[in-house]
Amino acid sequence: MNYKESVIKAISYIENHMFDEKLNVKIREVTGYSHYHFHRIFLSVTRNSVSEYIRKRRLTHAAYDLFHTNQRIIEIAIKYGFESQEAFARSFRKMFSTSPGQFRKQRNMKDTLFRAMEKHPLDEERLQHLHEGISLEPSFVHMDMLNLVGMSIKGLDSNEVGLLWRGLRKRVFEIKRKPNTEGIYYAVIELTGEQWEVTYTACVEADIEESPAPAGMIAKLFPATTYAVFSHKGSLARLNDTFQYIYETWFPQSGNVRANAPEFARYDQRFLGPTNEDTVLEIYIPICAQS
Repeated sequence: MNYKESVIKAISYIENHMFDEKLNVKIREVTGYSHYHFHRIFLSVTRNSVSEYIRKRRLTHAAYDLFHTNQRIIEIAIKYGFESQEAFARSFRKMFSTSPGQFRKQRNMKDTLFRAMEKHPLDEERLQHLHEGISLEPSFVHMDMLNLVGMSIKGLDSNEVGLLWRGLRKRVFEIKRKPNTEGIYYAVIELTGEQWEVTYTACVEADIEESPAPAGMIAKLFPATTYAVFSHKGSLARLNDTFQYIYETWFPQSGNVRANAPEFARYDQRFLGPTNEDTVLEIYIPICAQS
């Protein structure tokens, strides 16, 4: 068995024995490696230690339960192996930058991890994407006021998103674009305030004096913000894996906190189509300025 197969086997065991108190010990028994050796293997392949990965998977499942069930917080804490509600709250805040109670109530974009709520474990394709398709460390960019104009729909249905982009490209000539931004497009995803319902906006950067937006279009004016910018390489089918890395691994390890502003994807000439494995796009995540 090669190292990647061993890690996949361990991850499968984790998913099927999420509530086992001695999970960390039994994983090593399943794979047949010593504690020290398997720790190094798992860390090199997943970018997380075994215990970190288990904790994050439990917290991700706990977050899902917080939002989608009426279970008491203490019940969820005990369910996922925490000795007390206080211990659960500390771990939850470290990973999600908000308390369990605040997370359950929120309806805006602040510290929102709605993509992580799909609860995907790592598998072979996701591990490959982690090593080949993501910039593990972002660049940091401070952007001045951003004026975007485009067309919007509710939801993320791929067919409807495709129709939206085709509609925008037919009408983009109606928008007075900012100079030197030809060939650059943006996709903005925002929560509507109703559970995890989102809006998807396909847009371009417009001249700051563009007003009003053409009929049937909307304008979004974002204030000056600092962003962590990640590159994504590969088909758009793997995009959720990139977001999952950003929110479940990079944020907790980096110490950064997500700002209360929309995130967006930026497409330029490197975008070769939604299914092209050589496609490259950039993901902009708003972060709070470090004090």
